[in-house]
Amino acid sequence: MIDHNLGGTVRLDDEGTLALLAGLYDDGAIRHIQVQAVPLSRQFFLERLDRIAATGIPVVIHAPHHNHGVNPCAPAAYDDRPPAMIEAHIEEEMNRTYEAADALGAETIVLHAGRYEPGGRLAAVEEFAGFLDRHADPRFVLENLPAVYAGYPLLGNTAGELAALAGTRITRFCLDFPHLACTANYRRLSFAAELERFEDLDVALHHLSNIRRNSITDEHLALDHPDGGLDLSAVFARLRRHPAVPTTLEYKEDSADVYARQVRVFAGLWDRAVE
Repeated sequence: MIDHNLGGTVRLDDEGTLALLAGLYDDGAIRHIQVQAVPLSRQFFLERLDRIAATGIPVVIHAPHHNHGVNPCAPAAYDDRPPAMIEAHIEEEMNRTYEAADALGAETIVLHAGRYEPGGRLAAVEEFAGFLDRHADPRFVLENLPAVYAGYPLLGNTAGELAALAGTRITRFCLDFPHLACTANYRRLSFAAELERFEDLDVALHHLSNIRRNSITDEHLALDHPDGGLDLSAVFARLRRHPAVPTTLEYKEDSADVYARQVRVFAGLWDRAVE
C-alpha cells in the first residue's frame, strides 16, 4: 500500500486521460484525481460527470480560471466581451463548478484569484473580496500563483499574500510548488524560505510539476525533465512531513501518456527522500 496520496489532473472533457488515470487508480498507483472544470454544453457536462463518477475515484475539483473566462480578481482584464456577458459567464461556470463538486462528492474546490493589468493590484484585491462575498463555499482552497505569466501579473503569490486574500472566507490553501519557485525566481527570494512560510497555513492540497532552472515561467514540465530546476529535495522533504496532504501532478493537456511514467518517477523520489 502506497504511503502517499498522489493523483493526476484531467480536464472534464478529456476521456483519454481519464481512462489512463483510472487504470493507475485500479493498480493502486494513485489515490485521487483532480478534475479541471471547463465550459461545456449542458448535455456533455452531465455525460462527463457520469463517466467520472463511474470510475469511483476520489475527486478534487479545480474551478475554471482566466483561460476559461473566469477571472475573479479582474473579470474584464484582457477580455473584450461586454461586462454583462462576462459576469453571466462567471456565474454560470461557478455554479457548474459547485454542481460538479456535489455530483462527484468532492470536498475540495481549487480556486485561482486570477490575473490583473499592471498597476491594478489594489483594485484586484478589492474585486476578489467582492467575488468571495458572492461565492463563499467551504470547499474552496486558494492556490498560490506565479508572480507573472506571459507578461501579466497574477494575484496571490506567497503564503502571506494568500492569507491576506483569503481573510475569513477561505481557511484552506493549495501549495503549488512550481508556481512558488517561479515567484521566488522572479522576486529573487529564497524558495526554501518561502516554502517554510506555508507551514503557517492549512494546506489541503499540493500541486507538483517542474520548471526550468531559474525560470519565472510555469511550464508543467516532467519531474525528471533534463532542464528541470525545481528544488525537489526541499519539495519532497515537505511532502514527507505532510504525507496525509494529497499531491496532484499537473501536466499539459496533450500529455496523458506522461502520467504513467511520472507516477513512477514520483515514487522513486518519495522513497529516496528518506534514504
